[in-house]
Amino acid sequence: MQETLNKEKACQEKLSKLKKMPDDVKLNREIAILYVQRHQIEKAEPILEMMPDDIDLNREFGIFYLSKNEMEKALKISEMMSDDVKLNYEFAVTYLEQGQIEKALPYSQKVLDKDPENTTGLLPNLHLEIGATYASKIQSSLSKDAKKYGKNAVKYLQTVIEKYPDSNDVFEHAQFHLGVTYSLTGDFDKSIEVLEKLMNHATDELIKEALPNEIIEVKQLAAHKAAQDYLGVTFSHTGDFEASIGVLEDRMNRHNTDERTRQAVQKEFKKIRQLAAEAEKLATEAETSE
Repeated sequence: MQETLNKEKACQEKLSKLKKMPDDVKLNREIAILYVQRHQIEKAEPILEMMPDDIDLNREFGIFYLSKNEMEKALKISEMMSDDVKLNYEFAVTYLEQGQIEKALPYSQKVLDKDPENTTGLLPNLHLEIGATYASKIQSSLSKDAKKYGKNAVKYLQTVIEKYPDSNDVFEHAQFHLGVTYSLTGDFDKSIEVLEKLMNHATDELIKEALPNEIIEVKQLAAHKAAQDYLGVTFSHTGDFEASIGVLEDRMNRHNTDERTRQAVQKEFKKIRQLAAEAEKLATEAETSE
């Protein structure tokens, strides 16, 4: 509440100064930007008409139009400021949030080209957003595209982890998304490794809360897939159901599996034993009929 009052007081003070110095460019810019950020666009427009080439003011208008999905107006400003790092970043993030990654990439590439040293501080989150968007497309894609999306997701997320370890919450979110991405691509061992490592140092409360269940889910998926894989081998080659169970137990023990996951794997054991019993019964009936 107090912060809001302080901002309003500062705004009124600037408006008072503007009455005394109506031609002050800096003051006009500051007032117009305040209006845009408050979504009082009709009050900001006359100032923009007086300062049509002002970069900072045009950028704010562009960001505002993006937030309102008024793409034609936003694109018009983008054409005037095609090399502006911050505006290109906002375009990239807007398209990524809409899942339109192909439209986002040209804008993100401009950001990467114009600010390779991350002087704006925008690159960690940009890599995170691109990686997370690629990851979100894995499950809904055909196998060929899913592999490509997974590879790209890992590339961008690992860039955050390797290049920007001091990016606070972005760094932790990148690790979390990387763990989830590995799970989506079926690389459960890497997924568990990344997520358990994150468990040791996570400070973000939402991530800390989500991690235990995410790790359990990945371990359950790993156990289920192992059961399916080894059961398939059993049927096609040896018929040795007990060996299949032994492999699953070894895998479960190696991963220091929690109780919830152990119970899930035990259910797989039960299924395997039931199938073994059915197979033995069928074999016995076949011998009898002969």
